[in-house]
Amino acid sequence: MERRRTVKGNLKFIVFILLLIFGMFLLEQSFTKEFSWNATFSKNDKEPFGCFVFDDVLSSSLKGNYSLSDKTFYQLNNDSTGKPKAILVLADYAFMDSLQFRSMISLLRKGNKVMFVSSTFSPHLIDSLRITAHNSFLSDNDLKAMTRQIKQRVPLFLCNSTLSRKVFRFYPQLCTDYFSQVSPAEPKLKDESKDKRKHTWISRIPSTVLAKNNEGFPVAFSKKIGKGELFLVSTPLLFTNYGMLDQGNAGYVFSLLSHMKGMPLMRYDASGTNRGEKESPLRYFLSQPPLRWSLYLAMFALILFMRFTAKRRQRVIPVIEPPVNATLDFVKLIGTLYYQKKDHLGLLRKKQVYFAMTLKKETNIDIEEEELTMDLCQRLSNKTGMEAEKIYRMLRDLELLDYETSIDEKTLKDYIDRMNEIITNSYK
Repeated sequence: MERRRTVKGNLKFIVFILLLIFGMFLLEQSFTKEFSWNATFSKNDKEPFGCFVFDDVLSSSLKGNYSLSDKTFYQLNNDSTGKPKAILVLADYAFMDSLQFRSMISLLRKGNKVMFVSSTFSPHLIDSLRITAHNSFLSDNDLKAMTRQIKQRVPLFLCNSTLSRKVFRFYPQLCTDYFSQVSPAEPKLKDESKDKRKHTWISRIPSTVLAKNNEGFPVAFSKKIGKGELFLVSTPLLFTNYGMLDQGNAGYVFSLLSHMKGMPLMRYDASGTNRGEKESPLRYFLSQPPLRWSLYLAMFALILFMRFTAKRRQRVIPVIEPPVNATLDFVKLIGTLYYQKKDHLGLLRKKQVYFAMTLKKETNIDIEEEELTMDLCQRLSNKTGMEAEKIYRMLRDLELLDYETSIDEKTLKDYIDRMNEIITNSYK
């Protein structure tokens, strides 16, 4: 009898929770949906400034010649089997360090094409091209205001040689950024130093203006570098969902991308969404506010139900010892055996293998595959902050050690300390 009352009470509780969830769902559906005006440029973002429409249209129109990748310029440049391709960088800030900049220049010389679409550009690009990029900060209120300014649009002019002059009209908030000082090739100065020529030679390459704003300032231009071509575009919001679906203005985007036709197009995406994972039903539930709150409420009700039910069914919980770390014990045992047998050289070889793997992981430099040169040591010096000569001496001494040579405990400790010093500096 008591059991029937308990089951009946639980059923009433579950029915009450289900009715509460249904009411919450109806309440959330009645609210006006608020859009997020953050520029994410994500392929899964269907908000105004995501890139769901852009990636979907290009994937269906290019038929296998469009992809997303998180590979950096350095990784693409080291890909010896890679064929020339068109690389699109679409972001709010196109950051690039000196290593990535040099890798990008190498890719351009090999015949690749690179297009940066951003509001703010890396200082390496700005200094090398000798241009000025003007950008302005827009708040969410400024972006929302354009939905009320139906007739207030500004023109952008396509003025390249491959397409006839065409005018597109956009909301002014979407195209406030522009370039200045984009000019033809600069004359070479006779008294210019070698170091200065190294950093400014790109600025002498003639520029081709592809699009201008209403005031005559360039918003898109290109430069031929080696066998490839570099493009800079200052209107990233026009590549988002809002820009692609704004009247017939998607033609502006495809006109700029047409300069990279004939090559497979790869868009750089560092968000991790390019790995091909499929959206799970749970992820969709969490992306919809009514379903998300319903899920949270259902989980809370389930926890309450389990909490009150467990009071009548508690059992003694046995003490479970934590699993022993057998791997650590095995490593200690092997190290002790090497040490007791006075096999210092064998122990050093094991440490050397770990040293090479750690450097490869932290610096992307494989000292086992590459030949020991000062260029290799200089790259390690840039990564660790240590002197290249010091690194070279360390690696050379390791190579000179013969497998038949025996070393004492002091020499073993000296080698290990020197390797640990390089590893420690590679973490910084």
